[in-house]
Formats: sequence, C-alpha cells, structure tokens
Amino acid sequence: MWSILHFVFIYFCKPSAWMHVIASFLFGLLTQINTKTLSLKDFFPSLAVLGLYIGFYLTGELWHFCYLPWWVVTICGFRNQRPFISFGGVLLGFILSFYNWRVKVGHCIMNISRMIKLEAQSMASLCIVHIVLSVMFYFLEEYSTETPYVDVLSGVSIVMASCFPENISWFSIVMLFTNHYGMGLAFLHLMSPCWWDYYKNNHFRKVKYSFFFVYPVLILLALWFREELEYIRSYKP
Repeated sequence: MWSILHFVFIYFCKPSAWMHVIASFLFGLLTQINTKTLSLKDFFPSLAVLGLYIGFYLTGELWHFCYLPWWVVTICGFRNQRPFISFGGVLLGFILSFYNWRVKVGHCIMNISRMIKLEAQSMASLCIVHIVLSVMFYFLEEYSTETPYVDVLSGVSIVMASCFPENISWFSIVMLFTNHYGMGLAFLHLMSPCWWDYYKNNHFRKVKYSFFFVYPVLILLALWFREELEYIRSYKP
C-alpha cells in the first residue's frame, strides 16, 4: 500500500527529478545487501515502472488510474463483461476528447504500466530504471532545488514502495479521491467489482481468442480522426 502514499505524496507536493537521483543512489546501496540478481524477469516490471512515471509526467493527474478496471478487463478480454467494456469505452472516448494528445498518451501508458506491474524486481533493476528516469528528466529540465526535503522524502518513499506488496485494486480505488473527476468514475468499479479477482484467477493473462483489446485502439483512432476532421474544417489556404 506504500505505492498509494508515494504517488499521492508526489502528486500534492510535486518534487523535482532529484527524487529519481536519490532513489537510484539508495537502490545502488541496497544492491550490496540484496541477494536477488538482475535477470530477464525484471524486464516487464522495469518497463512498467518507467511507464508509471512517464505517464504521470505527461498527465500530471492521478485520477486516470481510476480507469484501471476498464483497461484490465478490456485488454485481458474477460467474458460476460461486454456491457461494462462497451459503456466504459464510450465514456473514455468522451472524456479523452477534451484533452490533448499528451494527456491521451499519458493516460494509456499509466494504466497499461500499472496493469503489468505485478512482480517484485531486483534492486539492481530498480536502480537502473531510476537512473534512466534521472537522465530523461535532465533533458526535460525538470530539476529544481526549491524544496530539497520534498525530493529526499520522495526518493525514500520510492524505495519504501518497492519493499511492500501492493494491490492494484485498492490503488485504483484510492485514486478516486484525488480529484472530483475521479469521484465521477466510482461507478466503473461498481459495474465490475470482481475485476481484480478475475485477473488473479486468470493468472494475470489474456483470455484466449478474445479481441476486446481492439476497443482502446479504435477509440484512439476515432479521436485522431475527429481531430484531423476539425483541422481540415478549420484550415484556411
């Protein structure tokens, strides 16, 4: 549950990218006492951690995580969930139509990354991930020395979050309370209250021969087509 506290903390306190430098330093120290070595199993969890922070940086909001049940149910293709998938897809397209592509892409990255971040990973891989994030934010000029204590606390909380097990169902529910937009999405959790159990019972895998994952692709294509039409209509030679 520490990951909930961590993301809520960085959302409200807005630390600079120094938190990733501090976290990579602490993870580097922990590699000296941790027995788990770097392996190929760390690839997807590391990719998920990268996506979580990149997606959050693009959107700047946590309420996007409230849509996690829909993304999990749709991509995994759980049966008997067609009304939930269809209604949630229409609502998602409507909501994202009010945002630019930076937020749309960030929304997708945040939820897919949260979905695949399930397994624990080695301290060495976490150290590498936060070094990569440190370099990325260096070029994005996201460093600041205005509140160093917030950066230190954020870096420590990153390490703490890696030491505790997490439940992405509660993670998504808590994010409902970070924004009034999120509270409006509470009914998505009510429409499919057992989505997390389905995910676990299916061993976190996609249902065979299910093509519900096409829904988000079609939504993004429809939004892109809509913006192109608006651009053509407003174009003046």
